[in-house]
Amino acid sequence: MKLTPLNIVVACFLTWIVSEWGNDQLRLAWWQVILFLVVVTLADMVFRFFVKDLKKLWIGEIGFILVSGILMVIVKILWN
Repeated sequence: MKLTPLNIVVACFLTWIVSEWGNDQLRLAWWQVILFLVVVTLADMVFRFFVKDLKKLWIGEIGFILVSGILMVIVKILWN
């Protein structure tokens, strides 16, 4: 199994969830956590299927993470 940026994102997210699980400030339901993990896993599988070169895979996944993060910030700003 190759190490990819989306695998790193999943590992960091799960570590954050476990460390904040008992905290009242964590406003994520269990279905939101599972939905996030499913979406990121599917995105990783799609990238691996279509991009065979490891360097291009890393560039594509980093771009996906950046675009997703920017869109999340824009949505949060517009809906608050």
